[in-house]
Amino acid sequence: MRKRPKAIFVLAALLVLASACGQARAGTALPKGDDAADYVGAKFEQVIGKLSDAITDTRDVTNSLDAYFKFDDKWIHSVVTSARTGSPESRAVRHRSLKNPDEIIDTYTPADGAVEYTYLGPVYVQKGVSPTAWVSMPKPEAGTLLPCAWGGVLTPCKMAASALDAYKADKRAVRGAKSLGDGKTALTVNVPFGTFVQNRVEILPQSLLDQVGPELKKAAVPATITLNPDGSLVSFVMDAKFEGDGHRLELKYDFKFTGPASLQDMPKLPDAAQITVLPDRAAMNDFYRRLGEAQGS
Repeated sequence: MRKRPKAIFVLAALLVLASACGQARAGTALPKGDDAADYVGAKFEQVIGKLSDAITDTRDVTNSLDAYFKFDDKWIHSVVTSARTGSPESRAVRHRSLKNPDEIIDTYTPADGAVEYTYLGPVYVQKGVSPTAWVSMPKPEAGTLLPCAWGGVLTPCKMAASALDAYKADKRAVRGAKSLGDGKTALTVNVPFGTFVQNRVEILPQSLLDQVGPELKKAAVPATITLNPDGSLVSFVMDAKFEGDGHRLELKYDFKFTGPASLQDMPKLPDAAQITVLPDRAAMNDFYRRLGEAQGS
């Protein structure tokens, strides 16, 4: 039997606490503000501190991230779906732009072998990033890839870091807890937009960063963590609309687990002749330089 991650039991402890102390009915709001900090106390701090673990330690699952960011009239919108399964583990990540359907970047790391693969959409092939849509490269050395470093959970981990930083900076950032109708519990903490930017939840160009002044940095971005009755993570959402420093911003980052994963969720590779081989670190660096230039343009 697979051992549950330690973070799951920490989250479960919070639900027991909420049930015993609050006797919350469906949709009932639990204490907010200073009262919420006193009510949840150390347990809430442990949940926030282990949120990244809850995101990365859950295995044999599929998940999705719907990411939207708008700064005045400039906007991006993408959906990232991923799957991880097996032991040793195979992983696949699919990145789709909803602004330009030809902007596609997929990665596939099979459990077997010493290489991993990237698939590029038509935009990047046309811009000369690679002569073929499929590229192979050496896998990172065992033990060198941090749990949050792979694309399926990279942004949610940054979201979790932002929520933790906001809570550490000011316990009053806790907006409250709410019992939902299906036995789930939702916890909300306000994250200053400056903390969102500092943790690079969205990597903004310097031209936009230069326009983020004190009003925008202080603007609150509610981050809501939804938990199953057993304490496991259901979803993690940051959602806000606000104005400041003469600008109007809108953002929504919606991460959720979507079901069990299997090898059927892994892509099928084309013939070897249709795969460009990057044999070493120098070739990989050159590839990523061209990819970055294509994305920047």
